Amino acid sequence: MRAVEVFKTNVLNKKTAKVILEEIGKHQPAYKCNFDLEDRDKVLRIENASGRVDAALIFNILEKNNHEGAILE
Repeated sequence: MRAVEVFKTNVLNKKTAKVILEEIGKHQPAYKCNFDLEDRDKVLRIENASGRVDAALIFNILEKNNHEGAILE
């Protein structure tokens, strides 16, 4: 069951986005992730082809990197 989760973040630059994406990849290599920093919500989109997206993990990684996120409804 494929799952997609979209997060609103306060990530502002590509360097920080890259660090966060790399860390997500270390914990969940199956996730396909990308940022849209041009969007006003600085969107982080995560897809998991084999199940749900662990939002708590994503929040922890963002917080560890001094950023915040919220699930976009």
